[in-house]
Amino acid sequence: MLLGAHESVAGGAAHAIARGRADGCEAIQIFARPSAQWRAKPLAPEELSLFRSERATVGWPVLSHASYLINLSAADPTILAKSRQALAEEMFRAEELGLDFVVLHPGAHLGLGVEAGIAAAAASLSDLHDRTRGLRVRLLLEITAGQGSCLGCRFEEMEAILARARGGHTIGICFDTCHAHASGHDLSTEAGYERVFEAFARVVGLDRLLAFHLNDSKTPTGSRVDRHAEIGDGYLGLLPFWRLVNDARFRATPAILETPSGPDKLPSFARNLARLRALKGAPRPAGPPKSQALPEKIDPRQGRLFGSE
Repeated sequence: MLLGAHESVAGGAAHAIARGRADGCEAIQIFARPSAQWRAKPLAPEELSLFRSERATVGWPVLSHASYLINLSAADPTILAKSRQALAEEMFRAEELGLDFVVLHPGAHLGLGVEAGIAAAAASLSDLHDRTRGLRVRLLLEITAGQGSCLGCRFEEMEAILARARGGHTIGICFDTCHAHASGHDLSTEAGYERVFEAFARVVGLDRLLAFHLNDSKTPTGSRVDRHAEIGDGYLGLLPFWRLVNDARFRATPAILETPSGPDKLPSFARNLARLRALKGAPRPAGPPKSQALPEKIDPRQGRLFGSE
């Protein structure tokens, strides 16, 4: 795998390359636009030129993660229009920067129901296809933990969205290990790992799996709670990551860390990349480290911790 991390663009997009070098990355992900704002200032020509120049020196795959505000299944027509416009802008901005992929959460139906949500997401992607014909950058839909009414926690939902969208054949999948595990795809055992990727291959197709987010999970399988943990410290343990970094099917696939800061409040990327690389060619680790039983404080219907905001 081409191992990397989500690097900050503070001070300018090109600084993400330097941060990636310092962490030992072979691929990076960035926010090409603000993650929690609708509007973004245009990138200055000199910033674009500097980023492209710095990226050329390393030759890494580079992804961007789209704004968390975007909801392709929004029932509110104002939010839907803003979401579609923002996603088109994300794609054009990524194209300007010369990125490979834009990663997007499929959306939340907010009570309309799964079928209506799938139809709305597919219509939004059809709209995007019409707006962005000719772009080289590709969109990736990210597997979700299934919190609340979020779509994309089941492989069948992803396949249905892609099948109904114009240009859906050009869209790939970003497989987030924490999200998949929390949504009920138990990756923590050998048998579970095999079942999950057999199901993905059957329903969606491994040729669609174009990137990974590598995160352990602070909550057990089926919790539908999205809480990232450092590699090997959560309910996934080391076994699935050992399988992934040694799986020949994914040897050229970019795999991005989104692990939280450690107890020292410092970024954990270099530490977690070292953990992943230590698994390459290593003997099989022990696993899983924790019981996958749902603690009483987790409400699987709402996808949240009791008492959490």
